[in-house]
Amino acid sequence: TRHEEGLSKVPISVTALTQEALDIRGIKDFQDVAKFTPGVNIDNSGTNNISIRGIASTGGAGTTGIYIDDTPIQMRALAFNPDDALPKSFDVERIEVLRGPQGTLFGAGSEGGTVRYITTQPSLTKSSIYSREEVSYTQGGDPSYEAGVAGGTPIIDGTLGVRASVWYRRDGGYIDRIDPVSLGTDQRNANYDQTMLVRLAAVWAPTDKITVTPSYFYQDRYRN
Repeated sequence: TRHEEGLSKVPISVTALTQEALDIRGIKDFQDVAKFTPGVNIDNSGTNNISIRGIASTGGAGTTGIYIDDTPIQMRALAFNPDDALPKSFDVERIEVLRGPQGTLFGAGSEGGTVRYITTQPSLTKSSIYSREEVSYTQGGDPSYEAGVAGGTPIIDGTLGVRASVWYRRDGGYIDRIDPVSLGTDQRNANYDQTMLVRLAAVWAPTDKITVTPSYFYQDRYRN
């Protein structure tokens, strides 16, 4: 409806997870979101296609709309990990899963539904800071760890505010790569995964009726 209201009053089936709810559940990405969202599945056989209410496609136009704020990032389903472009769940106000069809507000690529990442916006009136750290260990493998910090502050009270966030995570590997001829170990714990995220955002309100919110979002993921 494009109106802010209580979840119990929304006339469609919606799941909304705030940053606090994501942290409590240990959710890092959409693979984890799907575990806590009824009617949402991800094909883990290699395609990683997102299916909402059983609607998915392995070719042609995508069936799940994906948005960062109001910017669409969905892609055609080519059966090559279409979820890899999804942002990690750091410094987001909430993640919404809107069960479909959602073509009225979110276009033809939202037959099954839409996933919205609502990022934390800068404030014009108050400063804030958020951080998240974690260390874990896999038996027989390498340790995993993450660290991130985000902060925002008004520069001109009531007119201009900025926010910046930076986050890094490494998931340690636990599978050794073996030379097929000598059977010697080429690399221990070779299947590690690491991600870096940087976001810069600003809000400018020259008048009471005009608000400009430019932002820059960068995420780099490396899978060995």
